[in-house]
Amino acid sequence: MKRINFVYIFLLCVSCEQNEIPIAQHPMGVSETIQINMGSNYSQQIFYSMKDNISLANNTKTDWDLAFSSSSNTSKIIINSSTFSQISELENHVFEDPVTLTELIWQWDSPKGIYNGTAFNSMQSSTTYILDRGYNIDGTARGYRKIRIDSINNTSYFITYAELDNTDLYNVEIKKDGLSNFQYFSFNDNIVIIEPDKEEWDLVFTQYTHLFPDNLETPAYLVTGVLTNYLNNVMVAKDTTNSFEQIGLDMINIYDFSNHQDEIGYNWKVFDFETQTYTVQTEITYIIKDVSNRYFKLHFIDFYDEYGEKGSPKFEVQEL
Repeated sequence: MKRINFVYIFLLCVSCEQNEIPIAQHPMGVSETIQINMGSNYSQQIFYSMKDNISLANNTKTDWDLAFSSSSNTSKIIINSSTFSQISELENHVFEDPVTLTELIWQWDSPKGIYNGTAFNSMQSSTTYILDRGYNIDGTARGYRKIRIDSINNTSYFITYAELDNTDLYNVEIKKDGLSNFQYFSFNDNIVIIEPDKEEWDLVFTQYTHLFPDNLETPAYLVTGVLTNYLNNVMVAKDTTNSFEQIGLDMINIYDFSNHQDEIGYNWKVFDFETQTYTVQTEITYIIKDVSNRYFKLHFIDFYDEYGEKGSPKFEVQEL
C-alpha cells in the first residue's frame, strides 16, 4: 500500500462530509473483459482476485461437506450449500439411536453469511445433527451422515460422525489455522484444501442455496452466481441508474455498500422458461471494495461460452 503524507490525509478527511469515505484520487484502471468457466453443469467453484485479475483456485463443488471457521475468536460451521445440503438438529437424542428421516425438520445456512444464521444453530456440545449431503454433479443423492459436536475451543473442533446405521464411526479433530476463512472437511477425504488464503481472494463463482422465506412450498432453491469474501471486508453496492462507463471513483459516496456475501448473487441474469435460455442484465453495475480496500466496477455481459454452453459468466471489470 502506498504511504500518504499525514497532512494530506488530515486535509482530505476535513474536506469530506460526515460519513463520506475519503478516497485519494488516482488514474482509473484499464477496462478488461473476463470469462469464468464453471462448466455447463456448474460443477466448479472458482475463487477470483480482482486486483490481480486472476482465478486463484478452483475445485469441484462436491469435494467438501462441511467448513469450520478458522478464526480463534469465532466458532461457526457451515454446510456445503452448492450441493443443496441441508441439516436437521435432533433434540434430546442419543447419538446411537435410530432416526426417522420423514420426521426431520430441515434447515439451511443463510446465503447472506454466517452472521445472519447458520443451519448448525445451537453449536452446543453433545448435540446430534443429521446432514443430508445434497446431490452429486449428475443429480444423484449423496446420502446422509449423522454428526455430533463433542467440543470446541479456540484452536480446534472435535466431532463424531457416522452412517445412519452407526457404521463407519469416526472421531475427528479439525484445527483452526487462521490463514483461511474456513477449514474444509470431506467425509470422503477428511481435511481438504478449498479456499485460498483469506487476504488473497474477493469473489467465488459457485452454485449456492438461496432461501425464499415467504415460499412455503419451495423455501430453498439451488442457484448459480457469485459470493463475496465478506469476512475480509469485501463490500458491494449496486447501480442500476448510471451506465458502466459513467461510474467513477468520485461517485463512491453516493452508494450504500453491503457486506452480505450474496450481494452480487444470482439475479444479474434472467431465465426464460419458454426458450430455456438466460439473458444477462447488462445494465446492472456492481461497485466492489476488495480485500485491499481498492474499488472496482463490474457488470456481466454474457453467461455462455463461445460454443453456446451455459455456465461461463463473462464480465467487464475496471478499477476505479
